[in-house]
Amino acid sequence: MSTKEQLERLKQMPHDIKAYSDILATLEKLLQQENAMSQKERLSYAKKIKPLMRGTSGYVELGPQTKAQELYWIPAYPISTQSFAFSCHCPLKPAKGLKEIGRITTYHRYGGYYGLLRPSTDEAIIQCPKEILDKVCAFEFQTDTLEFRKVYHAGLDRHILTTVYYEGSLPEDIAAQDVRW
Repeated sequence: MSTKEQLERLKQMPHDIKAYSDILATLEKLLQQENAMSQKERLSYAKKIKPLMRGTSGYVELGPQTKAQELYWIPAYPISTQSFAFSCHCPLKPAKGLKEIGRITTYHRYGGYYGLLRPSTDEAIIQCPKEILDKVCAFEFQTDTLEFRKVYHAGLDRHILTTVYYEGSLPEDIAAQDVRW
């Protein structure tokens, strides 16, 4: 179900006013962000904004246990149809010289079963604050837990994560990665 369809459905259902208002406002903001950037624009930004994951030189993953570990560049994955955070566990090389410039709460579809965390690159791009979007070269997703009852919001039908945005320089080989939808 698209964000627009979800909004229309929610508007037809009776709800607790406060909770309903918050959910509606969040979904309306997400729809506005989705509509503000075309697929072509998202692909263009994905050429210069790459995902990072934390872990060791042999294994990376999204999870609370990796927060203190090193950041790594990872292989390219389709930016909308596949979640690197779900699929990738092999780092390419350490990410050095990056500076954090933003940290926000972001909302992510799960692409199947809500118990599996599958955030995508295009979601990180469209939700990036506009004032830093042209400075960003990389981002990472963070979570304090993998307990889906704490990460998944049923009213929004999305996972809620923290996305951290970085500025700096992309290594040549990372910048040259193929970008696919």
